[in-house]
This record gives sequence, C-alpha cells and structure tokens, in this order.
Amino acid sequence: MSEWIECPIPVHEKLLKRIGAPVYEQVCTTYEGFVLFFRLLQLLPQINTWRWREIWKAIAQIGVGSIPIICVSTAFAGLVITQEIAWHMDKALHTVSMIPGFTAQFILRELGIAIPALLLVSKVGAATTAEVGSMKITEQIDALRLLKIDPIRYLAFPKFLAAMISGACLTLIATAVTLGCALSVAVLRFNFSVLEYLNALRHFIGPKDLICALVKGTLYGGVIPVISCAYGFRCKGGAEGVGNATTHSVVASTVVVILLDFLLTYIFTWVL
Repeated sequence: MSEWIECPIPVHEKLLKRIGAPVYEQVCTTYEGFVLFFRLLQLLPQINTWRWREIWKAIAQIGVGSIPIICVSTAFAGLVITQEIAWHMDKALHTVSMIPGFTAQFILRELGIAIPALLLVSKVGAATTAEVGSMKITEQIDALRLLKIDPIRYLAFPKFLAAMISGACLTLIATAVTLGCALSVAVLRFNFSVLEYLNALRHFIGPKDLICALVKGTLYGGVIPVISCAYGFRCKGGAEGVGNATTHSVVASTVVVILLDFLLTYIFTWVL
C-alpha cells in the first residue's frame, strides 16, 4: 500500500504568506475602520437614539479618568519646553524677552494637543480594543446580533461621542496646565512678572489658536475609538489575539494621530 508523501511548501510561498497575510489583514481592518467611521457619522444626527447613560459613563472613564495622568505629563512638558526655548533663544538672539509668545504658540498649536491625544491612545485606545476584542472572542457580539442589537450603536457609538467630547475638554485642561507651568518657570527663573507675561501673550495668540486646538482635540478623540473598535471587532484567536489586536491598535492610532497632526497643522497654517 503506497503511503502519501506530504509535499513541502516552497520557501518562497512561505515567505509570501508571511508577508501577505499581515498586509491583507491590515487592509481589511483599514477598510472596516472607514466603514465604521461613516456608520458612526450617520448615527450622530439621531439624537433620540443616543444612550445617554452609557455616554456619560464613557465620558467619566475616558475624560475624568485621564485627567491626572494628562495634568502630570503636560505640567512637566511645560516646564521643559520653557527651559529649552529660553536656552536656544538666549544662544541665538541673546535675549529671552519673547519666551511668552514662542511657548504659548507651541503649546496651543502642538504640545497641549498632541500629548493628551497620545496618552488617550495608550490608555483609552488599548482598553477599548481589549474590551471589544474580549467580547468578540467570547461571542458576546454575536449574541448582540442575535438579539437584534446593533453592536456599533451599542458599543462603539457611546465611546465615539464620549471620546470627542473628552478630547476637546482634555485639550483645554492640558493647555491651561502647560501654560500655567510655563508661566511659573518664566516668573521664577527668568524674572518675568505675571502681568508682563500675560500681556506678551496677547500679541502672539488669539481665538484662532484656541479654535485650532479644539478642532484638533475633538478629531483626535474621535479617531481613537474608531481604530480601537475596528481592531476589536476583527479580533480572533483567544487571549493572544486580544493582545495582538491591542498592540496593533495602539500602533495604528499613534501613527494616525501623528499624520492627522501634520495635515491639520498644514491646513490651519494656511486657513487661520
């Protein structure tokens, strides 16, 4: 009786599979992320269907729960950036009189927005992917569908809306904390008076800078749960799959936030 001899898979096929499978998975996740985003936008005008209890709960988890870490991080960022700008300004211009303007513009346009967004990615994005991914592998999402409950409306939308609201509010808080710490360094280290510092701010920043910060914070807040839920909905493979989905979600969200920051900064530079 002849025996079956298993034909070994050629090396180049293994290599193609190893390269192509992650690429295919990433393309599918990106496509589903866009579909999820447009579906969430369709749900926004339907105010009568909003689940306010879940939205307020998500705001407490995402926004209020992130305030301590964001305040600590942006406070030290304000101290560092003021010292750095003063050092370079003294080296190049031999004066530190323009510290208020340079630090305020950098904080309002970049630092006070990017740091909260990246912290939300690591804190909220990872938790959201792990939560949704665990529900997916334990078939809870399939159970929702059997009960005629839309998982996007039930799980993703409250987090999406809460993250946008929290993103805008956390941006304002982070900006205020960073500016306060920058002011304290300027007063204590470089002999500015409080009134002198605040008066100098008026010549460099205005309402358009605040609008720019709020728009960026809101968009970053909305993007994070979309990417996190997209990876969570495609999670498979047990506990290891949840870990992989969470890692990929954090990496993808970080890259998207940085790319959005570049695009929005370029647009606002020309528009505002």
